[in-house]
Amino acid sequence: MATNRKLEGFNRKRTLLYHLPAVGYAALIFALSSMTLDMEELQPILAFDKLLHLAEYYVLGYLLMRLFTTSGIPVLAASPVAAAILVGSAWGLGDEMHQAFVPGRVASLWDLLFDAAGVGLAACTFSFVRHRLGPVRALEDRIEAEVSRR
Repeated sequence: MATNRKLEGFNRKRTLLYHLPAVGYAALIFALSSMTLDMEELQPILAFDKLLHLAEYYVLGYLLMRLFTTSGIPVLAASPVAAAILVGSAWGLGDEMHQAFVPGRVASLWDLLFDAAGVGLAACTFSFVRHRLGPVRALEDRIEAEVSRR
C-alpha cells in the first residue's frame, strides 16, 4: 500500500513536471492560432513570421524531448528524437489545418515546414542545450531531483 502511494506521488510529480509543460504549451499554440488576425496591424511582424514559427516550435520540440527522453514507454524512450519530430510536426500540421478555418488566418505549407524545422532543430540540439548550457542544466537538474524524490 505504501509503495502504491509512493508510485502515485511519483507519477503525479512526473505529470506536473514533464507532461503538463508539453501539453500546456501545445494548447497555447492552438489557442493563439485560434485568434482572428488583422493583417494590416501585423505588417511589421510578418517579416519575421517564419522565424517566429521556428522559435515557437523549437520550444515545443524541446518540451517533447524532455517528455520522451524520460518516458516509461520503451518505444518513446528508445527513439525520442524521431518521436518528438513526428509528434511536433503532426501538431504543426493540425495547427495549419485548423488555421484554414479561422477568419483572417490561412494554412501555409511554408509555415508547416518551419514548424517541423523548429521541432527538428530542438530534437537535434536537445542534448547540447540540456547538458552544456548552465542555467538550463541547473533547472533541469532541479526538476530531475524533484521527480526522483519519492
